[in-house]
Amino acid sequence: MSGIHAGVGHDIEALAAGDSPVHRLDPRAKIIGLIGLTVVAVTLPVGAWAALGIVAGVLVALAAVARLPARHVLRRMNVELPFLLSAAVLPFTADDGLRLAGTVAAKITIGVLAMIVLSSTTPFPMLLRGFELLRAPRLLVAIVAFMWRYLHVIGEEVTRMKVARQARGYSANWLWQATSTGPLIATLFLRALERGERVYLAMLSRGYTGGVPEGLGLRLAIRGADVAFVAGLALLLATVRVGLR
Repeated sequence: MSGIHAGVGHDIEALAAGDSPVHRLDPRAKIIGLIGLTVVAVTLPVGAWAALGIVAGVLVALAAVARLPARHVLRRMNVELPFLLSAAVLPFTADDGLRLAGTVAAKITIGVLAMIVLSSTTPFPMLLRGFELLRAPRLLVAIVAFMWRYLHVIGEEVTRMKVARQARGYSANWLWQATSTGPLIATLFLRALERGERVYLAMLSRGYTGGVPEGLGLRLAIRGADVAFVAGLALLLATVRVGLR
């Protein structure tokens, strides 16, 4: 887990700190534009291949402008595989199931690709700040912020527990040795809970009031490029929807 966070998380943050026209857009513009694009794609009717192709093409173009490595994008899109497998059974369970399965798969891919572009071109603190300024629930923003901040701490705890277990002669060569995985997970849960309580008490002693610190220390400003980005996407998506009528 620690390796996953240190590897994948570091790669994402390194890419998000890059410099391109997409990176320089205000997080609010990207959030509104890409979530709006996803919503429009999800509400398209079955078999709207041209419209789905246009939406997907826009996302590919944004990824290209942002200079996101194809390997990074494809690797992160692995998260959609379980959903694609679920869509693969539709041809056997519904009328006109092949068109339905293809449409569902296209919508899943568009949604995942939109989130990859958003997360890979926006540093995480700025992304949180964007949601905060868009009036997302502060409690939700705080939970996500703390989760991201302490995910590596939990990963390091897992690594220490695994090293301690191996130092005592553990090796997963036999089936019955796998029974120790349950206690390992339970111990990790208890340690995480105890650490969370200690961190919370330390925060209270430093004046924590139950919310995200105002502004997260970041100042954002809407510029002409941000307005043009959102307006251009809105015009394109409106044209796509009107063209279906």
